[in-house]
Amino acid sequence: MAMMRFLLCIFIHIGLFSTLCFAADPYVNYVFKVSYITASPLGVPQQVIAVNDKFPGPPINATTNYNVVIDVTNELDEDLLMTW
Repeated sequence: MAMMRFLLCIFIHIGLFSTLCFAADPYVNYVFKVSYITASPLGVPQQVIAVNDKFPGPPINATTNYNVVIDVTNELDEDLLMTW
């Protein structure tokens, strides 16, 4: 009887720990629309690049090891390189 309990305990632990090994990191999704707007960052109205019609653009809130997916629509007249 003690051996059966021991084996049952071992199988339960193996089952629980094996499911933890296959857990995936969570995803964070954002949609960015990059366009020109008129803003006054230095007190003088000028054309600036905005994200989702905001200058400066929105913050990206993610924790270490999160998968970050960003869909970017470029509505500028030229190519744009965004880096983090």
